[in-house]
Amino acid sequence: MLCGLKERGIRPDVIMMADTGAEHPHTYEHLKLMQAKVKDWWGLEIEVVQAKKTILEHCHDTKLYPSLAYGRRSCSQKFKHQPMEKRLAELAREAGVKRITKAIGYDAGESRHLGKPASKKLRKGIVETYWYPLLEWGWKRDDCQKAICRNKLPKPGKSSCYICPAMRSNEIISLAGKHPELMQNALDLEVMVNTGGKQRHKIGLGGREIMWADILKQDCEQMKLLDFLEQYDAQHLPCGCADG
Repeated sequence: MLCGLKERGIRPDVIMMADTGAEHPHTYEHLKLMQAKVKDWWGLEIEVVQAKKTILEHCHDTKLYPSLAYGRRSCSQKFKHQPMEKRLAELAREAGVKRITKAIGYDAGESRHLGKPASKKLRKGIVETYWYPLLEWGWKRDDCQKAICRNKLPKPGKSSCYICPAMRSNEIISLAGKHPELMQNALDLEVMVNTGGKQRHKIGLGGREIMWADILKQDCEQMKLLDFLEQYDAQHLPCGCADG
């Protein structure tokens, strides 16, 4: 979205990111890169905001996972939307502004979001209205990637916290391989919730009965089988079939 604004000569007043405190490392790396870019493009700095506690601290305090593990979606509201709304209201008061236009980066393949409210009251007398530039430009995911390439930027990678219950098995396994210390945080959280939490049933970061520890164990066992097959020529292994 920022690339599109730059190409159209549109200068934002504020660029903001909400940090859960547990973003993937590639997100923090991309943030550093984009800090330099927006300073070069507009003389701005990306303002990073946070909730009072990180999402991991909140999980340890409550002995619960992020809400998505229980089928709810309040973690984005608590750790993303609320910190940004609070800061935007502060900036609006400082500038004496009553109405804010917030640009949101839903692409044209996400038109389902158009049914959402067009504005929201942040604080008394301060309203934010929503603008979806990518939808307006007709940009789908592929168009966004092309704009990133035109501006000679690397692709940012998937944005989520590294304990997100929506992560897929391949993403969980990749995290364990690339950042074992972060995976250990996640596994420690699973142990804590299941030993000190209030739930009646075994529940993992993936939801009920879906433990990340089990996913990693299954992957390890599968890799051991592949290693075994590589050591022995499969054609010399007995198949167990009975001859006529």
